[in-house]
Amino acid sequence: MMMKIVKIILSIVTLTLLSFCSSESEDSNKKVKVVSIANSPSEMAILMREMDARLFEIEGKYEKTGIWPELSFEFPLISDQNPTVETMMSDVVTSLSPVFADILTDYNQAPSKEGLDKIVQACLACHYQSCPGPLVRIEKHIFDAGY
Repeated sequence: MMMKIVKIILSIVTLTLLSFCSSESEDSNKKVKVVSIANSPSEMAILMREMDARLFEIEGKYEKTGIWPELSFEFPLISDQNPTVETMMSDVVTSLSPVFADILTDYNQAPSKEGLDKIVQACLACHYQSCPGPLVRIEKHIFDAGY
């Protein structure tokens, strides 16, 4: 009789442990999240990232040497790029795109801190009006007064 009770208790403990382990693995499977990018980035998004990277490159070289680098800032016309969403190609973007191209031409003829500041200010002017998402990132390119 005692042996029978021990077997029943062991069976109950074993079943309890198995059910606990089983429910725990189901919970851990529910916590797994899969992140995927539905669409690849647009031409305009890629261009913006490349310009941002170039700004960091120019600023980094200047910070290392204290001499303004002779690095160009040449990019295609923004209004010629396919946007992520058609509505992003607003009148603001269309009208400021050639102005931005002129600022780039001036900068490339004589690279300078002032020229780079004009590039950053032009980016801010457009993004304030058309796509405010990256403003914080763009503002990181504003030079401190100590430069």
